[in-house]
Amino acid sequence: MKMLNKFLFIPALLALGLLQVSCKKGFLEIEPKGYVIAETTKDYEQLMNATSLLALYAASLYLGDEIAAQQTYMDAADIRTQRIFRYEDRVYNADQLPSETWHINTLYTFNKVINEVMQSKEGTDQQKRTLQAEAKVGRAICHLYFLSDYSMPYNAATAATDPGVPILTQADVTQTSFVRAPVQEVYEFMIRDLTEALPDLGALTHRRKLSKITAEFFLGRIYLYMANFTEARKHIDAAFAEISKSVIPLALYDYNVVLDPGAAETWLPDFGFGLSNKPLSAENTEVIYNINMNAFQLQQANTYVFSPQTADLFDPLDKRLLLYSGFEMFNPTAVFPKGMRRYSAALFTGIDVGPTLPDLYLMRAELKARANDLAGAKEDLELLRNKRMPASAAEVPANIASDQQALVKFVLDERIREFAISGMRWLDMRRLSVDPVYSSTVKYTHELYDGEGNVVETYILKPERFALKFGERMLDENQGLTENP
Repeated sequence: MKMLNKFLFIPALLALGLLQVSCKKGFLEIEPKGYVIAETTKDYEQLMNATSLLALYAASLYLGDEIAAQQTYMDAADIRTQRIFRYEDRVYNADQLPSETWHINTLYTFNKVINEVMQSKEGTDQQKRTLQAEAKVGRAICHLYFLSDYSMPYNAATAATDPGVPILTQADVTQTSFVRAPVQEVYEFMIRDLTEALPDLGALTHRRKLSKITAEFFLGRIYLYMANFTEARKHIDAAFAEISKSVIPLALYDYNVVLDPGAAETWLPDFGFGLSNKPLSAENTEVIYNINMNAFQLQQANTYVFSPQTADLFDPLDKRLLLYSGFEMFNPTAVFPKGMRRYSAALFTGIDVGPTLPDLYLMRAELKARANDLAGAKEDLELLRNKRMPASAAEVPANIASDQQALVKFVLDERIREFAISGMRWLDMRRLSVDPVYSSTVKYTHELYDGEGNVVETYILKPERFALKFGERMLDENQGLTENP
């Protein structure tokens, strides 16, 4: 058995084996050879309920141009994150396997449900179709994140020949060939999965359950990455239409309240390890579908911060600053220079990097601005900003609100303010790097700062490093896989 399928699929099998211990007898059995057997529709439903997407220190977290690093702590940081931050060609040693396949660890389960659930026992046809649709959404999400790590950004002029990623559609642990499909083909595959899923998806009932609003969100995002803004807007609007149908609460938090230490519903205090009362993802009303990223590593808690340029994007009254700390962990008297801050809102519960209401509003604002609906874009921006800062600071300046390109850039900056140090900026950098109008908004450098705030090293992002390398061991052990330049 080749190593790639071991790396991708065996964790899923192990997880399913562990679930067998805690669930009632008959839920799931594993034959001696390791093949998972699910028989009833309920079995497949429980497989889906037990499946979640979890990013462990995703590379995108250290790649965004909003990030800087502190020289004092750099040597203590994990060597992998150091190399990623320095935009090096080699992230892993020749004998190591990459960890950037976190997002496809669940593909075994999704493909199993897609391929088998319609033949399962006892359930109705609609129940089976719904489970199959949910799994198709999950499969599309996995391929999208796989692309975001290992392919060049979508460019209509070259997508038909740019190497993408293998399209994985079988729950087969004996698979040995992993040939990369062209970027265009992978995008069409994801769109097909999501589009086919839509008729059988329901309203949002749980933040770990794939729903129609999630599928519409990702269709909007995929078309945005393809610079097909008309189609993107259709699906973002369709996602908004699903909000009122949600069975569970979907609403923006007012940071003027929840980040007010005197309010009854405050998320504060922060004892140095995150906001003590911040809701978990399952209860967070801004989360549409929970994709959680584990980002905290003790040895590099003070290494990676948002840059002075990022700090300058924030109004001093912006309550989002309270999600970050300007003080060193374990040394609260030491202040990071030049306004730099480390993420501190939810160190141990992780960062929500899946579909959220803020992202939905900001995508629609950008699409409206690109379509020259400046009033509509301003309205969406201010709706969000009024939940993030006092009204006196929330208004979009008139000179920006009346200028299309300035307003689009303002939206892009708002995305940095909303999602700093979450990995989201890297995904925006990828699509903007090939944007004929807004490519200049991408910064191709990372800076390393000393304790006084002086730049001591600058690292350059080469365009080819928008795609990570697989590394020698992955290539050697997987037939058909080819390396990025």
